Amino acid sequence: MENVNGLNKIDVNEGDVQPGKNALDESSVTMLDVLEEEKELEDEYAAVLGASDDKVCTYSQGDAVKRQALYSCLTCCPESLNDLTKCAGICLACTYQCHENHELVELYTKRNFRCDCPTERMGSSNKCRLNPGLDQPAVVNQDNVYNQNFQGLYCNCHRPYPDPERTAEEIMLQCAICEDWFHLHHLDGPPNAQKLMEACSEMICGSCMASHEFLRHYTGFALKAVDSIDDSVVDGNATVAAVDLSACEDNDNKLKSDLDKSISEIMNMGEGEATLNDAIEGEPSSKRAKLENDEIEKNEAKQKNMCRRPSDIGDYEKGPTFWGADWRNALCRCASCMQVYRGEKVEYLLDAEDSAKSYEERGKQKAAAESSYEQGIRALASIDRVQQIDVITEYNRMKDRLKDYLQTFVANKKVVTEDDINRFFSEIRNEKNVEIGLPHFCR
Repeated sequence: MENVNGLNKIDVNEGDVQPGKNALDESSVTMLDVLEEEKELEDEYAAVLGASDDKVCTYSQGDAVKRQALYSCLTCCPESLNDLTKCAGICLACTYQCHENHELVELYTKRNFRCDCPTERMGSSNKCRLNPGLDQPAVVNQDNVYNQNFQGLYCNCHRPYPDPERTAEEIMLQCAICEDWFHLHHLDGPPNAQKLMEACSEMICGSCMASHEFLRHYTGFALKAVDSIDDSVVDGNATVAAVDLSACEDNDNKLKSDLDKSISEIMNMGEGEATLNDAIEGEPSSKRAKLENDEIEKNEAKQKNMCRRPSDIGDYEKGPTFWGADWRNALCRCASCMQVYRGEKVEYLLDAEDSAKSYEERGKQKAAAESSYEQGIRALASIDRVQQIDVITEYNRMKDRLKDYLQTFVANKKVVTEDDINRFFSEIRNEKNVEIGLPHFCR
């Protein structure tokens, strides 16, 4: 008997069962395995869908949603396979209510998007059930952005995912700007790209780096060589590497020093003359307060307009860049740089909640209530050894029955509906009731 996470993992030896083997067949699993697998699915669901609304269409919110789980419907938009302008994106709620049993492409998450389900992009054959008040399809969402992902294609190789022609594992990363997904070996990255991928928080593809030249000035904050990554911050697959912002802080300190010097010069009106403070002191209180506020605003404006963007681009030439968790904090927010961000439509880079990682964290927090995994673990720990064996045996029996039941749908090429699943479990419950039968009383 081995103690696993405070629970007893049981190996039962009976008859001709080989030592160390479970009494159940090799395809059997322990209840702990079931609960752990369910927890993984719950965590994945929370990360991708937890922060999205599954009951309200995002079109009704009026504006583009900062970030949400999105899907592309190829059933309603078959022409999109050959024409990107015919693509349409639908929110999570509409996949449940309006596009059930349709061929959907899961897009993970996209930023600044408004659901297309009630719009002209879906054509006249579809009517959004979550927006019944619309008498006719609404006009298209002009600010929505579409890429090849809506056609089910990804990367520079323009292949689907998963790729039916590939047998090896596909490692893909999403660009923080264009939001396309790329195979690691197609990124044309440095030799240590695998290590950088494990340590980075976000990746920007080579095409986006070329399109947004201002980013090249910040590559000093990007992860570069293997030996520059602190292995102490690596935590399995969920790696987060902290960006060294010391250079940025040094630059800020210099700016503050220059600002203090400028303020001192402004406040000092010269030898033999009254200082600005003296001048203000002689004014009425209301005017004095106004002069003080004007001076503060002037100083704040001067500090705001001091650009802290690095002047050179270091040794960057081309290709993708890999960034740590805090890299966005290094971006300058002076008036000149803000104009650049607006012109290139990348103001979202200054938003701490824009990143996919931030979205996932919000989803996990939303699903922070006690999970079925935790309930199951506690329930399993509360029963004795014999009951644990009964539970595991019953689960494996149900699993085999369900597998056989679903196989009939595969053979007949039928879609499994919610009613079909409910019917299966109803039959299971009825069988259990028959086995229990009428109560027997000893005389």
